[in-house]
Amino acid sequence: MKRTRLVPLVAATAAVALVAGCSSDSGSDTASGTSADGAFPVTIEHTFGSTEIPSAPERIVTMGWNAQDILGALGVTPVGQPRYTYGADENGVMPWAQEFYDADATTLYEDPAAGDPDVEALAALGPDLVLAPYEGFSQTYYDTLSGVAPVVAYPGGAWQTTWQEQTTMIGEAVGKPTEAQDLIDGLGERLAAEAEANPEFAGKTIAVVNLDTDGGQANVYLPTDPRVQVLNEMGFVNAPGVTALADADTTGSFFSTVSLENVQSFDADVVVAFTPEGFTFDSVPALATLPAVRSGSAIAMTDEQVIAGLSNVNPVSTPWVLERILPQLKDAAGKAA
Repeated sequence: MKRTRLVPLVAATAAVALVAGCSSDSGSDTASGTSADGAFPVTIEHTFGSTEIPSAPERIVTMGWNAQDILGALGVTPVGQPRYTYGADENGVMPWAQEFYDADATTLYEDPAAGDPDVEALAALGPDLVLAPYEGFSQTYYDTLSGVAPVVAYPGGAWQTTWQEQTTMIGEAVGKPTEAQDLIDGLGERLAAEAEANPEFAGKTIAVVNLDTDGGQANVYLPTDPRVQVLNEMGFVNAPGVTALADADTTGSFFSTVSLENVQSFDADVVVAFTPEGFTFDSVPALATLPAVRSGSAIAMTDEQVIAGLSNVNPVSTPWVLERILPQLKDAAGKAA
């Protein structure tokens, strides 16, 4: 089943976008930056088996999040990528990726908030490779899409591929494994440096949640979710309640939904909450009882671009979002009881 982006966060706000950009026969040379140190053919393992890429791809279409950002950092331009609404600039591209987007070379295709992109729309782009290492489609959809072009699918649970593994898979697929490792090393060093510079993060428990106050529930992101993992890499540890939710999960999901009556299930030293504009914790009596709220160590994130940035974890987006969330994280960690 396809994950609806920040879902359940933006199921209602991520509106369906019309196909935009250039025609499918533009950008025939857009992947000319591929090969270098990589050898072809290359075989990449994933949840549906393996995919062989016989030669350096020239017409790449990306799905889900992150792949186009990583490609851009590797000097490769896709012929097609999703058009985003939540958190994106007016042109349907995320703010941290604007430097890589070329409207004359890349078509922005419809990527619905629920369900999978239309296979015919993707086929019209004439891809010779589809990159979807951070996705959540079914075996049936994979089989159909594989009839259009080789597909590099996600390797484990839906929407739970680590940013390191995504980067590695994409680097191998386009013949740039060394450059991909450089990206991994670069972000890894940045996260380690932030951990060292902010010793107050070390050992503080954290919970990352999407608050659906209208529905009276919270969607708690589990330790397999990359937005949780990137905070772990800076020294935070998962709250015991979050770990317990993960242990109790039988669905293999990246989040767990709990009633706001059970807010103590995600009690933590620091709570990072994705919330609507104008939200205050005091407006929800159940949330006001959380120790993190009382101590001032609960963060209400309302900026859609910042929320999207923390939810798109990759070597391009993460440095961008760190500049915007580190002050809040430092303040919260300093106030944590």
